[in-house]
Formats: sequence, structure tokens, C-alpha cells
Amino acid sequence: MGGKMKALVKHKAGYGAELQWVDIPAIKSDEVLIKVKVSSICGTDVHIYTWDDWSKSRVNPPYTFGHEFAGEVVEVGNEVKNVEVGDFVSAETHIVCGRCPQCLTGKEHICRETKIIGVDTHGCFAEYVALPAKNIWKNDPLIPFDHASLQEPMGNAVQTVLSGEIVGKSVAIIGCGPIGLMAVAVAKASGLLGFTP
Repeated sequence: MGGKMKALVKHKAGYGAELQWVDIPAIKSDEVLIKVKVSSICGTDVHIYTWDDWSKSRVNPPYTFGHEFAGEVVEVGNEVKNVEVGDFVSAETHIVCGRCPQCLTGKEHICRETKIIGVDTHGCFAEYVALPAKNIWKNDPLIPFDHASLQEPMGNAVQTVLSGEIVGKSVAIIGCGPIGLMAVAVAKASGLLGFTP
């Protein structure tokens, strides 16, 4: 595709970020280029912006951050079979190796080679983002873009709530930010006896 795009760049070690013109990413044969329609702000993005101790030890500016989004595929690599130009998509934000024992046994979330979009790679606070096609899922066209961008934190709530036996039990959900509120809904749908938000 080529050309330039606007992106929110963590431009240096320290507080803040800058809106910059950067190159539109070129895709590899197994990647897709997505025109970002909506991005959501995660607590991780706040950590990166404010440059707390976690960020100091974890991220390497300069780069584009952000990982929660919904958009439209505008280009596909020649090996891509699962999505097409025009598809309305979001992404699994953990890029994993697919070869280690964890990946091969359904525990991709603890792959040692995990790279997180917008933390370890360029992210979605930009007009376009390039990602591996294996990380892309198609959204129902009836879902609004802003709702679809929240699937990643919803996945966190589902994974956390369902990581143990909760059916028929009472649970306490500490903290009712967006993920906490989603966890309340997941817990209620799972058939627990009571909960304390």
C-alpha cells in the first residue's frame, strides 16, 4: 500500500506520547493490513503513557502502542486464507509461536515467546495496523465497531472468571472497572449463587 499515516507514538522513555506521521506498515505474506475504525484505551496503555515502573522495564520506544481495536481488512498477504479484503475484524492480541508445548496443548496464553500487540510490536493507535492473519477474527457485521473493540478485555474477564470452578458458588469481584464489570456479567451467566461487586 505504501504512504504515510497518523499514529500515536510512544516517542521516548518518559511521560507522554506524540501524534506523528509514520509509514503505513508493509505486510508479510502471512499478515493482513487493517484500517483501524475504533481503538479502545486499556490500562496497559495508561501505564505506557505515564511511564511507570512496569513500562520502564517492559517497553522500548519509539513505537506505536494500543492493542484493543476493530477495523476493516484492506490488504492480505499471499498466504492468507482465513480473511479477505473488506472483512470487519478484531484481533487476539497475543502473538504466539505455535510450536512450544504450551501452544500445542491449548495454553497459548503462557507461550514463552508471546509478543503483545502494542507492547512488543507496533499497535493499533494508528490509521492502519499490520498483524498475522492467525491472530485475526471476523466480527458479525451487526456488531458496532466500538463494541467490537472491547472483545479483548472481555476475553480477559471470561478467562479469569472461568479459570476455576464457580458454578454454585459465591464470588467476590474486586474492582469494577470495565473488566471487572464484564467479569460480573460472566460470573452471573455461569450460574453462581451470589456475588459481591
